[in-house]
Amino acid sequence: MVNKVRTSWYLLTTKPKNEQRAVENLTAQKIEVYFPKVKQLKKRQGKKLIGEEALFPNYLFVKLDTEKDNFNAIRSTRGVSNFVRFGLNYGKVSNEFINELSSDLNNQAERTNLKTLININKGDELVILDGPLAGLKGVYQCKDGLERSILLLNILGKENKVVIENDDFDKIN
Repeated sequence: MVNKVRTSWYLLTTKPKNEQRAVENLTAQKIEVYFPKVKQLKKRQGKKLIGEEALFPNYLFVKLDTEKDNFNAIRSTRGVSNFVRFGLNYGKVSNEFINELSSDLNNQAERTNLKTLININKGDELVILDGPLAGLKGVYQCKDGLERSILLLNILGKENKVVIENDDFDKIN
C-alpha cells in the first residue's frame, strides 16, 4: 500500500490590505497559515519607526489536507480572494520552500539591526561590524538619510567623519 501525502501548501490571494483579516479568519477555522513579513525602517513625521510589511502583499500560504479541508469554504473566507491557479490546478508550494523562506526571514531579522539606530544618540560609542572598517570603534554623529549615518572615527591619529550603512554598526553597551 502506497502512503500518499495528503497535506500540501497552497497559495492564496487576499483582498487588498486584508491579509491580516484573512489570517485571523483562516486560523479560526483551524487552518495552518504562513504569512511572511519583513521588518522595515519607515520614516513618519520625521521619526524613524520599525514596522512589519508583508513580504508578498496580497498573498498567503495555507496548509491543507486534500481529503479533509473544504476548499470552497476557504475561498469564501473573509479577506480571501481566491486560490492561485494554473489552469484547473491549484498553485502548490513545497514544504522545503516554506521552511527555507521561514529560515531566511529569521536569519535576516537577526542580521538586520534596525532597532539599534532608533536608540542611538549623538556621542554614543559604536563598533563597526561589516565592511573594510570592521572592528573599528567610533562615535555616532548624526543620520545621513534613512539607510546611512555619519560616524566619527579616529584613523591614523586623526578624527575623520565616515558615512556608514546603518546595518554595518552597533552600539557598544
